[in-house]
Amino acid sequence: MKWAVEIQKTNLERRNLSDLLDGLGFALIDGIHFPAFTSSEIDGCDTAENVFEKAKQLRAALTGSAAIDPEFRIGAVLDYSTDSPKPHYFLEVESLMMKTSIGSVTLTVTPPNELTADELERWEEEQAEREYQIKLESQRAKLEPAFLNSRAAKVLELLSIKNHSGETIYKIYELIEGHAGNRPAFHTQFGITSDQFNRFRDAAHNRNVTGDWARHARGRSLNSDKPMTKYEAIAFVRQIAAKWLEYVRTSRSP
Repeated sequence: MKWAVEIQKTNLERRNLSDLLDGLGFALIDGIHFPAFTSSEIDGCDTAENVFEKAKQLRAALTGSAAIDPEFRIGAVLDYSTDSPKPHYFLEVESLMMKTSIGSVTLTVTPPNELTADELERWEEEQAEREYQIKLESQRAKLEPAFLNSRAAKVLELLSIKNHSGETIYKIYELIEGHAGNRPAFHTQFGITSDQFNRFRDAAHNRNVTGDWARHARGRSLNSDKPMTKYEAIAFVRQIAAKWLEYVRTSRSP
């Protein structure tokens, strides 16, 4: 190991933080004053400045649109190439960070009846582990795309908007699609039919369909016989976004 970066502050429990970092290719270790993280990519850096830039990318994913740990702070870059670890400190001007909140559903599960004390204890331990794994998967589903892909980070930011408009949902669609020339392949990959897309864009664009909610101020001829409602259009984009974010995550798409 040549470099590591200390974590000055986090709201995550150590196991949770370690599991999340592991999913991104980082390892959690003990630093000098705080826990720290390292990776093969960080070890390939030539200078502490370059290491710090890599660390900022991780911080942006954790504190930004994924909203996993808004209080996450990086500390010193540790140089392990010397006889004793040498810390490098970097001063930053604190900027305004966007903090988003993405709701989650809590399901209460009760144990089976007539368990012995030992059986109940084991059941509670197993249930706590099941709940942790569900939470971890939910975190990873947002954090990993946000870290891997700047478009995915923007998609997550836009998805967190409470009151969507035709403009915001079409921005999400455009970010996912990439560019219009990619549309046929994109539609094939994610199972979008021409009829679905035409119904969607009528809702998103056309004020004759969705009034002031629509992206454009002027009405136009329809592309479909049955345009989506604005609620159907929002649900359509969210469904496609979920599939695309999972694709970014599993394929490690840059």
